[in-house]
Amino acid sequence: MLTINQEIIDPAIIDEAFQRIKSEFEMQSLASCCERDSEFFAKAEEEVIQGILLAQEAEKRYPQLPPTALREAYEQTLKEWRKHGASWDLIEAQSSSLREETAAALRMKMFTEDICRNLQEPDDQACKAYYDENLYDFFQAPRARVWHLMRIPDPMNPWIEHQKMLNWREMVFAGADFPTIAAQHTAKQNQSIDLGWIDMERATNPFESILFSLRQGEISPIISYENAFHLVMVAEMQPTVHTPFEEKIDEIRLLLRDRLRRDALRALAIELQQSATIVRNIELS
Repeated sequence: MLTINQEIIDPAIIDEAFQRIKSEFEMQSLASCCERDSEFFAKAEEEVIQGILLAQEAEKRYPQLPPTALREAYEQTLKEWRKHGASWDLIEAQSSSLREETAAALRMKMFTEDICRNLQEPDDQACKAYYDENLYDFFQAPRARVWHLMRIPDPMNPWIEHQKMLNWREMVFAGADFPTIAAQHTAKQNQSIDLGWIDMERATNPFESILFSLRQGEISPIISYENAFHLVMVAEMQPTVHTPFEEKIDEIRLLLRDRLRRDALRALAIELQQSATIVRNIELS
């Protein structure tokens, strides 16, 4: 159990943060990482502690909220609930918690605006530096229209199908038409050899990694993927297209502005943490 300035924190809040942090890491690394659970838990706990400290500070600074602003915020909350299908009976049953959540959100909004009021607006130079450093965040991935030949090898003797694929590949090198060979020999039940247009979405995927290393009109080596052998040929290729900086400057400015705001709040949370009373692993009777 965790308490922050005598406020008992629901363990479910930390668990939710832990699951999100771990899931984000696993999505980026494409691997499960249970051996790092203690690290993820520590990050989750730190994140929750800083969030609670900021919320507590916001309540100190804004114990009373402007009635008009609070009423307008609550009306907007009701609209959002209704838009998502909540009945008036449900809203009435949840009215107390809805009012508390609305007040907390409004208080945090006012608090954040106060803390960040004097932050310097990111200028064009800062935006351009971010664009240059993160160029591959601002591009349209390459696309390829693909001819495809697939064969399913016998797990006990895959060499036969592998040799067939090698022979067909050599025939293409000698001038044979790949779509014709693929149509004659593909093991697909629907006999389809045209994969259509494929966007490069997973650079670490072995099939896409090889496919998007080919030039237009080039045939691939044999690709062993998902219990099958594959040969592909690029019929057409659309290369990577970077979005011009001028089209992204407003988006980047908002991103950098949000980063500055997060940094300012994090700095304040660290400062508050120095004088906070934080107790872990309390046994409740």
